[in-house]
Amino acid sequence: MGTDALLGADLGTSGVKVLVIGVDGEPLGEAEAGYPVRSPRPGWAESDPAEWWAATVRAVRAALDRAAARRPGGVRIAGVGVDGQMHGLVLTAADGAPVRPALLWADRRAAGDLEPWTGLPAAERERLANPVVPGMTGPLLRWAARSEPDAVRAARSALLPKDWLRMRLTGAAATDPSDASATLLWDVPADTWSQAAVAAASLPERLLPPVLPSGSAAGVLTGEAAAELGLPPGVPVAAGAGDTPAALLASGAGAGADAGGGSGGAAGADAGGSAGEVRLTVGSGAQLVAPTGDPRPFPGGHVYRTAEPGGWYRMAAVQNAGIALDWVRRLLGADWEELYAAAEHGGPGAGGALFVPHLTGERTAGTGRAGDGGAAGRLSGLSLGTGRTEMLRAAVEGVAMSIRHAASALPGGVPATIRLTGGGARDPRFRRLLADVLDAELRPTSSLRSPSALGAALLAARAAGIPLTLPPPTAEPPVHPGSDVEAYRELYDRYLRAATVEDVTSETRITYR
Repeated sequence: MGTDALLGADLGTSGVKVLVIGVDGEPLGEAEAGYPVRSPRPGWAESDPAEWWAATVRAVRAALDRAAARRPGGVRIAGVGVDGQMHGLVLTAADGAPVRPALLWADRRAAGDLEPWTGLPAAERERLANPVVPGMTGPLLRWAARSEPDAVRAARSALLPKDWLRMRLTGAAATDPSDASATLLWDVPADTWSQAAVAAASLPERLLPPVLPSGSAAGVLTGEAAAELGLPPGVPVAAGAGDTPAALLASGAGAGADAGGGSGGAAGADAGGSAGEVRLTVGSGAQLVAPTGDPRPFPGGHVYRTAEPGGWYRMAAVQNAGIALDWVRRLLGADWEELYAAAEHGGPGAGGALFVPHLTGERTAGTGRAGDGGAAGRLSGLSLGTGRTEMLRAAVEGVAMSIRHAASALPGGVPATIRLTGGGARDPRFRRLLADVLDAELRPTSSLRSPSALGAALLAARAAGIPLTLPPPTAEPPVHPGSDVEAYRELYDRYLRAATVEDVTSETRITYR
């Protein structure tokens, strides 16, 4: 029969990561596969869900092969869990086929469709608990209803990315509270769809999927999906969660300190860290998150549901972290090693060059023009002495300062200590620069390749009714602020003047539309 194991799949922006983990907590196999993000028009960001599925099949089969090599007796997958990139929109027909390409969180086409949300009465607006961002599901659905009415009429469900993947696995449409709370269509304190927002935006209510607890069984693997993945049919599939709440669940901090929800049994005991601790995850974007028992909004930040039965988390988000570094790197023909090596070249300030990385707009308070999702990217301070290395260093500094700007929106401001996770923050040179810019002690935690996939596996265990002991993360040496703190404090003031919309200058600007 083989060893019981769980499978978690993390559907990211540009790739899927899959984890097979034994019920004893031993990681048995990890794999990932990529897919493109397309921009058919300036400011658009789309993916083909068929490519998500093809990548998922490749990654699942590779992870299963690695798991079988570790357990010669074989493994028996007892449950499947999914998580994924939040926001976005997948308009799906009754048979699960997308009626058009998926619209992603970085998409800005709905910038002109935000008035129904900004015009809500203050009390109803507050219940959404989040800033109005074009890439959220509600505005994107309104754009589609106005601009592509035939696609909306052909659709049976408006799904988020991981919900489409789960529908491909089970044939059933649904979502969960953690993803629903990030749509601008969710009454956050009431934990239900916001009738006021849906009505104000004139959206077809029939497209809203049923909402299931993240750890509940949303269905079972169909024969067709199971055959493609190399799994037996009938395996329970969890409703799943957004990627950030899934990662929080894996860290043992899925519910707020006052929320009354559990922490996942062994997960809470093994993972370490306090419930109110701020965690910074750096990937394509960056998120600073802290569980809370208070669903009230705060200026410039987000409040979303956890993947637990109760509780919320506060988040200050950066849209442009790894995605901006990758853009600069490719533009200058540099590899990642050269990019991070530049972070140690020449001292703070990059020889006067300053990069504001708002290539897809930004969410932090003060950076957004009304209805535009954020200021454009900007490269300034250039001179004849500015070279390739200075531009690369300016890019790393700009992303670090954008993270500091977001952290300043958290209640209480930039915390003195921050737990650091995510593949985008592994390089020690970036960590040192980030600690100086934030003037905070960073406490890196290494775990599996995808903490979100681990959280998805935990939800799979709950759906299957099987206890799962999560492996404890390994605490790495803390990174303390160094001698460049004061220099970066001064540079940050200059960054704020360049990044905020009140500053109108004649500086050179690079706009990514």
